[in-house]
Amino acid sequence: FVFVMDKLMDKTGKLKQVLRLKSDIKFEKQHTTTYLDNNYCENRRHFERRTKELECVTDHLLSTGVISRKHLDAYPVTAFMDSTLTNDTNCGSNRNSEVLALINRSTAPFLGIDSVGVHLHCYVTRQQDSSIIHDKNCQRKTKIEGLWLARRAPTKSHHPNCWDPTVAGGQPAKLTLLHNIIKEAHEEAGVPSEWITNSNSIPGINFLDYSQDPLKITTAKSDGTCMKQSLYYSFDLEVPSDWTPTPVDGEVSEFKLYSMNELERELLSGNAVRPAMRAVLLDFMMRHGELTSVNDKTDLEDLKIAMRRNRLILW
Repeated sequence: FVFVMDKLMDKTGKLKQVLRLKSDIKFEKQHTTTYLDNNYCENRRHFERRTKELECVTDHLLSTGVISRKHLDAYPVTAFMDSTLTNDTNCGSNRNSEVLALINRSTAPFLGIDSVGVHLHCYVTRQQDSSIIHDKNCQRKTKIEGLWLARRAPTKSHHPNCWDPTVAGGQPAKLTLLHNIIKEAHEEAGVPSEWITNSNSIPGINFLDYSQDPLKITTAKSDGTCMKQSLYYSFDLEVPSDWTPTPVDGEVSEFKLYSMNELERELLSGNAVRPAMRAVLLDFMMRHGELTSVNDKTDLEDLKIAMRRNRLILW
């Protein structure tokens, strides 16, 4: 590994130097590669050596008080590549990219390592009233009555007490996106796994997978440190109106059902939602046609594209 200087734009549009990690790919290519498991193809000796070195970085950050604890999850460190090519719902990163090492989730942001997040939006619908509107396939239309948001526990290391989508979690190594969202949904909100794996046969349940179209956003802390690219994958789950999510693992303190009007006002002028999640929730409203403040179709399309061009920077 070597450290290199890279440049990214800050929120004012000025280029800012950041320290990034780089591997000598040409050297590594000269060595025979072997499969570590289903997702990781790399020379085992070099993989383990790099992982061990990054563990030393984690220990140093912990001993100096930069991080308060080691996270239980490990993130894969992959070779530099064009993130616009990322479109693999199996592992949250390009299937052809090399996994060079694993790094503790708490350490990754301090080295500018890309992160992957998964989000599940549990929403409640109601039938359209009056004349009963139907779509072009003669299916009775529904309107979203509310979206469940989760308040982050006060013990969270960053953005405590802020509001998130119903379920929000990082993407650890060796889990598919789908398996991870099933796990996170049960741990954070008590969502039955069969609602995701077998939704077609359960009345009132509708699971939608939008992971083929992730958001690509540059995020950083309020002081500009820990600047990194974040890829956000979303899944939507229509749930029964009489169901309430339940905190299970202590990551969430409470849940609240936001109406679409209430959520839109919050995204426009509030500060209760975690900054990086504003784009995720805005994207949810856009794909369900619930955003009223932007009516022009061209503007909506431009906004959708902008959230996938690595140009937005959220602090």
